[in-house]
Amino acid sequence: MRSRLQTCSCKKAWLEGIVNALCHRSYNLQGNCIYIKHFDDRIEISNSGPLPAQVTVENIRSERYARNPRIARVLSDMGYVRELNEGVPRIFESMEKSMLARPIYTDSNDTVALLLKNKVTNHEMVISEKVMQKIENGWLALNETQRKIISYLFENHNATIVELSKNIKISRQALRSYLNIFCEFDILERLSDKQRDINARYVFKKS
Repeated sequence: MRSRLQTCSCKKAWLEGIVNALCHRSYNLQGNCIYIKHFDDRIEISNSGPLPAQVTVENIRSERYARNPRIARVLSDMGYVRELNEGVPRIFESMEKSMLARPIYTDSNDTVALLLKNKVTNHEMVISEKVMQKIENGWLALNETQRKIISYLFENHNATIVELSKNIKISRQALRSYLNIFCEFDILERLSDKQRDINARYVFKKS
C-alpha cells in the first residue's frame, strides 16, 4: 500500500512541477525550452526565469504570483490546476506525503530549476523496509506528537532534541521520552556515546 501511495503522491508532485513550469515560464525569452530530465534518483525540471522580484527560493512555498495568468486560467479550466497560485505548496505537500526529501528550487542564469529527489537503494536518505514496516504497523497507535517526530525526520533525515523541540513545540523532556521509546523499538538510533548530549542526533535505524 505504501508504495502505491508514494507513487501517486510523487506523480502529483511531478505533474505540478511541469504545470508550474508552463505557467511561470518567461515566454519573452527566446531560444530556451522547458527541460525535464529523469534520473534514477531524481527529476529535474527547468525553465526560463528568473523568479519575479518578490519571489525567492526561500519564500517560494508561501509567496503567490502568476507570471502568465491567462495560461494559468486555461490550465485551471482544463483541470490541470485545481486552484490558482497553489501549485508550489502542493509540490511540497506531495513530497512530504511520499516521505521524500524537500523539493529544491534554484534560480541562476535566468533559469529556474526544480529538483525532486526519489529513493534508491544506495541513497543516504533511504529508510530500511524493516523500519518502514514497523512505522506503518504502529502508525495508528501513535499520538500526534509522535507522528510529528517521525514526519520531521522523514523530511529532514536527522535531528537533535533542540531542533525537534523548536519545530514541534514541546518540551525537551517529553521529546526525550518519545525518542527513547522509538530507539527501544529499533525505529531510531541515537548518534552519540555521551549519556547526556544535547547535540546527539537521532536518525532512522539502518537495519
